[in-house]
Amino acid sequence: MARQGRAATAAPLLFLLFVGLAGPAAVPAVAQPLPPSSGSNAPGNGAPGIPPDVLTIPQLPVPPSSSFAIDDTVLVGNDDDWTGQVILNAPYSVIQVTQFYRTEMPKMGWAETAIVRARRTSISFVRDQRVATIRISIQKDDTKRTDIDVVVSPIQTKLAPGGGGASIPLPRLK
Repeated sequence: MARQGRAATAAPLLFLLFVGLAGPAAVPAVAQPLPPSSGSNAPGNGAPGIPPDVLTIPQLPVPPSSSFAIDDTVLVGNDDDWTGQVILNAPYSVIQVTQFYRTEMPKMGWAETAIVRARRTSISFVRDQRVATIRISIQKDDTKRTDIDVVVSPIQTKLAPGGGGASIPLPRLK
């Protein structure tokens, strides 16, 4: 499994926007931009020019009040076609998180391709030339919280065994 330190050497990196690297491993996440603070031009923490302490990921909805496991989250690429792994923790049931992603992913251009409901629910989506697999399970330490593991990777299908042959072009879904 790749770690954040290893991803730091990959180029180019998708932004990982957070303040205080020495802080806890989980950083609050916001699915939508924060509203501007009243009476101030400061973006969120009182210092002019300093962005708010949130991580947003293009093309990926994040359940409200979720937190990221920064040490296990790796994003490579640009905002339009990033790949990687995003680890989240949400204060909702597996059923609620499953419904959230089945509703919100299509709004961001993802088409659901499969769902497996078991001890760990798994949902697959495609968008352009990428596949997103979302695994949702009850958190071991707190059964009122849910662990969410999102892996986004490029779609590449080979015709011949052993990696040879031509790639099959897939239609772009919008």
